[in-house]
Amino acid sequence: MHVDIVSGYLGAGKTTFISRLIENDPDPSRLVVLVNEFGELGIDGLLLSGAEGVVELSSGCICCTLRMDFRTQILEISRDLKPERLLIEPTGIATTGQVLKALEHGSLSGIIDGVRVFVLVDATTFAERLRESPAFFTSQVKTADLIILNKTDLVPDSRVTMVRGGLESIAPGAWIVPSVRGEVSETIELPPYRPPREAPESEALQGFASVSRRLLLPVAGEALTELFQELRAGGYGQVERAKVLAETEKGWLRLDLAGDTLEEQPAGPLPEGRLVVIGRNLEREKLDQAFERLCAAGPAKAARATNQR
Repeated sequence: MHVDIVSGYLGAGKTTFISRLIENDPDPSRLVVLVNEFGELGIDGLLLSGAEGVVELSSGCICCTLRMDFRTQILEISRDLKPERLLIEPTGIATTGQVLKALEHGSLSGIIDGVRVFVLVDATTFAERLRESPAFFTSQVKTADLIILNKTDLVPDSRVTMVRGGLESIAPGAWIVPSVRGEVSETIELPPYRPPREAPESEALQGFASVSRRLLLPVAGEALTELFQELRAGGYGQVERAKVLAETEKGWLRLDLAGDTLEEQPAGPLPEGRLVVIGRNLEREKLDQAFERLCAAGPAKAARATNQR
């Protein structure tokens, strides 16, 4: 079984890039995705389709509390699903080096034929994140077989050049490919798989919390957008990442907040809606109240808007 690790900080575009890998795989039926969600509920697993299976490992981080669960899950995937290729999406606060170390464990000997590491870098926030957590981001870049410099359409060319220079200073000779929404415009030959190996490590990022809710009824699209604007403005703590899949009067919507960038696009239909907020010093009680207001008022507002059309 070959393993692709798709790593990167919160909101860098890992899930979108994995979707591209699935689309471009000549036989996605032989592919399984293992998603490590930070918190009780995740969204990424709902967004991925086309693979033989999507397995969610939630409520923690591969490199910390879930290391044994992670190895057990890989053993079960290998035994039950027998994929030729496994895509692993660690949570955005996990270090790639610790994931590689977990794959070296003797219990996985003979199961993994080779590993390849993709690291997604957000061109809009990387310089700031590097200043905040230099050891973490340096270790991420040094583990990469291929660095995907994502969201290059959202910054000036001079910013792209600056970020590329920063990456090359950390990892001289690194293979860096620009992308927009996880899509690589140029045709590239992917790097070869290598045996699981020792890699630079640092501690996983600390101090993060996650607050999540299921959205089982339609909500008002306008109220949802207003909530995400308040999240971006810092009204509920230091929000690093927020994402939602929800049914509204406008149909299914997906909102993504990463750093200061807020995007909205159609989605679904899906079995259920979910909302996840990740950050530091989150005001949980205030968030709970906002979620309750959204869920309580949403169906009536959505119904009224639908009737008025």
